[in-house]
Amino acid sequence: MTGSADVTVVIPTHRRNEYLVDAIASVVAQELSPAALVVSDDVGDLSTRSLVEDWAARAPFPVRYLDSSGPGAGTAGASRNAGAELATTGILAFLDDDDSWQPAFLRATTEALSTASADFAVAWTSADAEGYHIQRIGPGLSATQVVARNPGFVGSNFVMRTAAFRALGGFDPDLPVSNDKDFLVRALQASLHYAVVERVLVLNRIHGAGQLTDKSHRRAEGIQRYMTKHAVLLSDWDRRYLRAQLASVLRVAAPSLVARWRYTGELAALRLGLAMRGGER
Repeated sequence: MTGSADVTVVIPTHRRNEYLVDAIASVVAQELSPAALVVSDDVGDLSTRSLVEDWAARAPFPVRYLDSSGPGAGTAGASRNAGAELATTGILAFLDDDDSWQPAFLRATTEALSTASADFAVAWTSADAEGYHIQRIGPGLSATQVVARNPGFVGSNFVMRTAAFRALGGFDPDLPVSNDKDFLVRALQASLHYAVVERVLVLNRIHGAGQLTDKSHRRAEGIQRYMTKHAVLLSDWDRRYLRAQLASVLRVAAPSLVARWRYTGELAALRLGLAMRGGER
Protein backbone atom coordinates (compact mmCIF):
# COMPACT_ATOMS: atom_id res chain seq x y z
CA MET A 1 0.00 0.00 0.00
CA THR A 2 1.17 3.50 -0.83
CA GLY A 3 -1.04 5.78 1.25
CA SER A 4 -4.45 5.95 2.82
CA ALA A 5 -7.78 7.53 1.96
CA ASP A 6 -10.62 9.13 3.93
CA VAL A 7 -12.82 6.12 3.14
CA THR A 8 -14.87 3.72 5.23
CA VAL A 9 -15.52 0.41 3.48
CA VAL A 10 -18.71 -1.48 4.37
CA ILE A 11 -19.10 -5.19 3.60
CA PRO A 12 -22.62 -6.56 4.22
CA THR A 13 -22.53 -10.29 4.87
CA HIS A 14 -24.97 -13.18 5.33
CA ARG A 15 -23.48 -16.61 6.16
CA ARG A 16 -20.88 -16.60 3.37
CA ASN A 17 -17.60 -16.85 5.26
CA GLU A 18 -15.93 -18.81 2.46
CA TYR A 19 -16.36 -15.82 0.15
CA LEU A 20 -16.04 -13.12 2.80
CA VAL A 21 -12.38 -14.05 3.28
CA ASP A 22 -11.59 -13.05 -0.31
CA ALA A 23 -13.62 -9.85 -0.05
CA ILE A 24 -11.75 -8.69 3.06
CA ALA A 25 -8.41 -9.74 1.57
CA SER A 26 -9.09 -7.58 -1.50
CA VAL A 27 -9.72 -4.56 0.75
CA VAL A 28 -6.49 -5.17 2.67
CA ALA A 29 -4.62 -5.48 -0.64
CA GLN A 30 -5.69 -2.03 -1.89
CA GLU A 31 -2.94 0.25 -3.18
CA LEU A 32 -4.71 3.05 -1.31
CA SER A 33 -5.66 1.83 2.14
CA PRO A 34 -9.08 2.78 3.56
CA ALA A 35 -9.37 4.49 6.92
CA ALA A 36 -11.62 1.72 8.23
CA LEU A 37 -13.55 -1.43 7.32
CA VAL A 38 -16.92 -2.40 8.81
CA VAL A 39 -18.31 -5.90 8.25
CA SER A 40 -22.08 -5.75 8.81
CA ASP A 41 -23.45 -9.21 9.63
CA ASP A 42 -27.25 -9.43 9.45
CA VAL A 43 -27.43 -12.80 11.25
CA GLY A 44 -24.93 -12.21 14.06
CA ASP A 45 -23.01 -15.38 13.25
CA LEU A 46 -20.28 -16.23 15.78
CA SER A 47 -18.00 -17.78 13.16
CA THR A 48 -18.26 -14.61 11.06
CA ARG A 49 -17.38 -12.51 14.09
CA SER A 50 -14.34 -14.70 14.73
CA LEU A 51 -13.22 -14.43 11.12
CA VAL A 52 -13.51 -10.62 11.17
CA GLU A 53 -11.73 -10.32 14.51
CA ASP A 54 -8.87 -12.40 13.10
CA TRP A 55 -8.53 -9.94 10.23
CA ALA A 56 -8.76 -7.02 12.68
CA ALA A 57 -5.63 -8.30 14.41
CA ARG A 58 -3.69 -8.35 11.12
CA ALA A 59 -5.02 -5.51 8.97
CA PRO A 60 -3.09 -2.20 8.78
CA PHE A 61 -6.30 -0.22 9.45
CA PRO A 62 -9.23 -0.63 11.88
CA VAL A 63 -11.56 -3.52 11.06
CA ARG A 64 -14.84 -3.70 12.96
CA TYR A 65 -17.45 -6.45 13.20
CA LEU A 66 -21.04 -5.17 13.42
CA ASP A 67 -23.92 -7.41 14.48
CA SER A 68 -26.71 -5.86 12.40
CA SER A 69 -29.24 -8.63 13.01
CA GLY A 70 -32.59 -7.99 14.62
CA PRO A 71 -35.74 -6.12 13.54
CA GLY A 72 -35.38 -4.60 10.09
CA ALA A 73 -32.50 -6.85 9.05
CA GLY A 74 -32.54 -9.25 6.14
CA THR A 75 -31.70 -7.19 3.06
CA ALA A 76 -28.37 -6.04 1.65
CA GLY A 77 -29.63 -2.46 1.82
CA ALA A 78 -30.36 -2.69 5.53
CA SER A 79 -26.92 -4.21 6.21
CA ARG A 80 -25.15 -1.54 4.17
CA ASN A 81 -27.05 1.24 5.94
CA ALA A 82 -26.19 -0.16 9.36
CA GLY A 83 -22.50 -0.25 8.51
CA ALA A 84 -22.57 3.22 6.97
CA GLU A 85 -23.97 4.68 10.18
CA LEU A 86 -20.61 3.99 11.85
CA ALA A 87 -18.60 5.93 9.27
CA THR A 88 -16.76 9.08 10.35
CA THR A 89 -14.96 9.51 7.02
CA GLY A 90 -15.86 11.77 4.12
CA ILE A 91 -16.29 8.89 1.65
CA LEU A 92 -18.09 5.54 1.74
CA ALA A 93 -17.41 2.44 -0.31
CA PHE A 94 -19.38 -0.82 -0.38
CA LEU A 95 -18.29 -4.34 -1.27
CA ASP A 96 -20.61 -7.36 -1.27
CA ASP A 97 -19.28 -10.35 0.64
CA ASP A 98 -19.05 -12.51 -2.50
CA ASP A 99 -17.27 -9.91 -4.67
CA SER A 100 -13.71 -8.59 -4.65
CA TRP A 101 -11.77 -5.51 -5.77
CA GLN A 102 -8.69 -5.17 -7.89
CA PRO A 103 -5.87 -3.47 -5.92
CA ALA A 104 -6.36 -0.17 -7.79
CA PHE A 105 -10.09 0.17 -7.05
CA LEU A 106 -10.01 2.68 -4.17
CA ARG A 107 -7.23 4.76 -5.70
CA ALA A 108 -8.92 5.02 -9.10
CA THR A 109 -12.43 5.75 -7.83
CA THR A 110 -11.43 8.29 -5.19
CA GLU A 111 -9.21 10.09 -7.71
CA ALA A 112 -12.13 10.20 -10.17
CA LEU A 113 -14.39 11.49 -7.42
CA SER A 114 -11.99 14.35 -6.69
CA THR A 115 -11.01 15.16 -10.27
CA ALA A 116 -14.59 15.39 -11.49
CA SER A 117 -15.90 17.07 -8.33
CA ALA A 118 -18.50 14.32 -8.35
CA ASP A 119 -20.84 12.99 -5.66
CA PHE A 120 -20.02 9.37 -6.52
CA ALA A 121 -17.69 7.46 -8.82
CA VAL A 122 -18.37 4.10 -10.49
CA ALA A 123 -15.92 1.54 -11.92
CA TRP A 124 -16.63 -1.32 -14.30
CA THR A 125 -17.38 -4.87 -13.17
CA SER A 126 -16.82 -8.31 -14.67
CA ALA A 127 -18.15 -11.73 -13.68
CA ASP A 128 -16.02 -14.76 -12.89
CA ALA A 129 -18.27 -17.02 -14.99
CA GLU A 130 -17.70 -17.40 -18.72
CA GLY A 131 -20.57 -16.04 -20.82
CA TYR A 132 -22.03 -13.97 -17.95
CA HIS A 133 -22.19 -10.34 -19.10
CA ILE A 134 -22.44 -7.30 -16.84
CA GLN A 135 -23.21 -3.91 -18.38
CA ARG A 136 -20.52 -1.21 -18.24
CA ILE A 137 -21.95 2.09 -17.12
CA GLY A 138 -21.34 5.20 -19.20
CA PRO A 139 -21.49 8.88 -18.29
CA GLY A 140 -24.47 11.23 -18.29
CA LEU A 141 -27.34 8.82 -17.68
CA SER A 142 -30.71 9.98 -16.35
CA ALA A 143 -33.10 8.27 -13.94
CA THR A 144 -35.51 7.31 -16.72
CA GLN A 145 -32.68 5.68 -18.68
CA VAL A 146 -31.72 3.33 -15.83
CA VAL A 147 -35.02 2.62 -14.10
CA ALA A 148 -35.64 -0.66 -15.94
CA ARG A 149 -32.30 -1.99 -17.19
CA ASN A 150 -29.39 -1.69 -14.77
CA PRO A 151 -26.54 0.02 -16.67
CA GLY A 152 -23.82 -1.65 -14.58
CA PHE A 153 -24.23 -0.17 -11.11
CA VAL A 154 -23.92 -2.73 -8.32
CA GLY A 155 -23.35 -2.74 -4.58
CA SER A 156 -19.61 -3.26 -5.03
CA ASN A 157 -18.39 -0.87 -7.72
CA PHE A 158 -18.85 2.67 -6.45
CA VAL A 159 -17.64 5.14 -3.84
CA MET A 160 -19.76 8.06 -2.64
CA ARG A 161 -19.35 11.11 -0.50
CA THR A 162 -20.80 10.30 2.92
CA ALA A 163 -22.82 13.52 3.05
CA ALA A 164 -24.48 12.68 -0.28
CA PHE A 165 -25.23 9.12 0.85
CA ARG A 166 -26.90 10.33 4.03
CA ALA A 167 -28.83 13.09 2.28
CA LEU A 168 -30.20 10.43 -0.07
CA GLY A 169 -31.31 8.29 2.88
CA GLY A 170 -29.02 5.38 2.02
CA PHE A 171 -30.33 2.20 0.45
CA ASP A 172 -33.98 1.20 0.60
CA PRO A 173 -33.99 -1.45 3.37
CA ASP A 174 -37.36 -2.80 2.23
CA LEU A 175 -36.23 -3.89 -1.24
CA PRO A 176 -34.88 -7.46 -1.23
CA VAL A 177 -33.73 -7.09 -4.86
CA SER A 178 -32.89 -4.20 -7.20
CA ASN A 179 -31.77 -2.10 -4.23
CA ASP A 180 -28.62 -1.07 -6.11
CA LYS A 181 -30.61 0.03 -9.17
CA ASP A 182 -33.13 1.80 -6.94
CA PHE A 183 -30.26 3.64 -5.23
CA LEU A 184 -28.91 4.81 -8.60
CA VAL A 185 -32.35 5.95 -9.76
CA ARG A 186 -32.84 8.02 -6.62
CA ALA A 187 -29.33 9.47 -6.85
CA LEU A 188 -29.97 10.64 -10.40
CA GLN A 189 -33.39 11.99 -9.46
CA ALA A 190 -31.64 14.03 -6.76
CA SER A 191 -29.30 15.46 -9.46
CA LEU A 192 -26.20 13.88 -7.94
CA HIS A 193 -23.23 13.94 -10.30
CA TYR A 194 -21.19 10.81 -11.00
CA ALA A 195 -17.86 10.00 -12.61
CA VAL A 196 -16.99 6.78 -14.43
CA VAL A 197 -13.71 4.89 -14.14
CA GLU A 198 -13.57 3.04 -17.45
CA ARG A 199 -11.61 0.09 -16.11
CA VAL A 200 -12.70 -3.32 -14.84
CA LEU A 201 -11.77 -3.11 -11.16
CA VAL A 202 -14.44 -5.32 -9.54
CA LEU A 203 -14.95 -9.08 -9.79
CA ASN A 204 -18.50 -10.32 -9.35
CA ARG A 205 -18.59 -13.94 -8.20
CA ILE A 206 -21.33 -16.10 -9.74
CA HIS A 207 -22.27 -18.99 -7.47
CA GLY A 208 -25.18 -21.03 -6.11
CA ALA A 209 -25.03 -19.98 -2.46
CA GLY A 210 -28.18 -17.90 -2.23
CA GLN A 211 -27.64 -14.98 -4.61
CA LEU A 212 -30.28 -12.32 -5.18
CA THR A 213 -30.47 -13.45 -8.80
CA ASP A 214 -31.93 -16.78 -7.64
CA LYS A 215 -35.40 -17.46 -9.05
CA SER A 216 -37.50 -17.37 -5.88
CA HIS A 217 -40.75 -15.94 -4.55
CA ARG A 218 -38.70 -13.37 -2.64
CA ARG A 219 -37.14 -12.15 -5.87
CA ALA A 220 -40.53 -12.01 -7.59
CA GLU A 221 -41.99 -9.98 -4.74
CA GLY A 222 -38.99 -7.67 -4.87
CA ILE A 223 -39.43 -6.99 -8.60
CA GLN A 224 -43.12 -6.23 -8.06
CA ARG A 225 -42.30 -3.88 -5.18
CA TYR A 226 -39.69 -2.11 -7.28
CA MET A 227 -42.13 -1.66 -10.18
CA THR A 228 -44.72 -0.17 -7.87
CA LYS A 229 -42.21 2.20 -6.28
CA HIS A 230 -41.04 3.61 -9.62
CA ALA A 231 -44.28 3.29 -11.60
CA VAL A 232 -44.35 6.97 -12.61
CA LEU A 233 -40.91 6.70 -14.26
CA LEU A 234 -41.65 3.57 -16.28
CA SER A 235 -42.29 3.78 -20.01
CA ASP A 236 -44.27 1.06 -21.77
CA TRP A 237 -40.94 -0.54 -22.81
CA ASP A 238 -39.71 -0.41 -19.21
CA ARG A 239 -42.83 -2.15 -17.93
CA ARG A 240 -42.49 -4.88 -20.55
CA TYR A 241 -38.82 -5.35 -19.64
CA LEU A 242 -39.54 -5.67 -15.91
CA ARG A 243 -42.57 -7.89 -16.50
CA ALA A 244 -40.29 -10.18 -18.53
CA GLN A 245 -37.90 -10.33 -15.55
CA LEU A 246 -40.83 -11.20 -13.30
CA ALA A 247 -42.12 -13.89 -15.67
CA SER A 248 -38.62 -15.37 -15.91
CA VAL A 249 -38.63 -15.84 -12.14
CA LEU A 250 -42.19 -17.12 -11.85
CA ARG A 251 -41.85 -19.69 -14.61
CA VAL A 252 -39.53 -21.42 -12.10
CA ALA A 253 -40.93 -20.28 -8.75
CA ALA A 254 -44.70 -20.42 -9.38
CA PRO A 255 -46.43 -23.00 -7.14
CA SER A 256 -48.08 -25.12 -9.84
CA LEU A 257 -47.09 -26.62 -13.17
CA VAL A 258 -49.98 -24.83 -14.88
CA ALA A 259 -48.81 -21.47 -13.53
CA ARG A 260 -45.22 -22.18 -14.54
CA TRP A 261 -46.32 -22.95 -18.10
CA ARG A 262 -48.43 -19.78 -18.16
CA TYR A 263 -45.47 -17.64 -17.14
CA THR A 264 -43.26 -19.42 -19.66
CA GLY A 265 -45.68 -18.41 -22.41
CA GLU A 266 -45.91 -14.87 -21.07
CA LEU A 267 -42.13 -14.59 -21.00
CA ALA A 268 -41.84 -15.72 -24.63
CA ALA A 269 -44.43 -13.15 -25.72
CA LEU A 270 -42.79 -10.34 -23.77
CA ARG A 271 -39.32 -11.15 -25.10
CA LEU A 272 -40.66 -11.25 -28.65
CA GLY A 273 -42.29 -7.85 -28.16
CA LEU A 274 -39.09 -6.39 -26.71
CA ALA A 275 -37.02 -7.80 -29.58
CA MET A 276 -39.37 -6.33 -32.18
CA ARG A 277 -39.14 -2.92 -30.51
CA GLY A 278 -35.36 -3.09 -30.09
CA GLY A 279 -33.97 -0.44 -27.74
CA GLU A 280 -37.14 1.68 -27.87
CA ARG A 281 -38.13 3.27 -24.59
